[in-house]
Amino acid sequence: ANEAFVIMSGWERSELIGSPHSILRHPDMPAVAFKGLWDTLARGEKWHGYVKNLRKDGGFYWVYATVIPNIRKGEMRGYTSVRRKPSREKIAEMSALYAKLRAETA
Repeated sequence: ANEAFVIMSGWERSELIGSPHSILRHPDMPAVAFKGLWDTLARGEKWHGYVKNLRKDGGFYWVYATVIPNIRKGEMRGYTSVRRKPSREKIAEMSALYAKLRAETA
């Protein structure tokens, strides 16, 4: 958890270390988006996509994330995630898409 992530998420570093990533899961995110993420990583492939994260204070922030599986000697050892600020246009596009996906699976 680097300093930028600590600031954006509103959590203390000590609260983030060892915690499941799901503490950042915003309720607006459709489950299918995370299924795609985990299915892709399970195949040992790089994933990228837009994610609306939940801050500790109940607020949110958007990221464009690239997640790379760390594989050592054929075994999954963890993940590296690089996050960038998405454009306002992409946030609007993904907000509409995610609302549609949530409605279809409700």
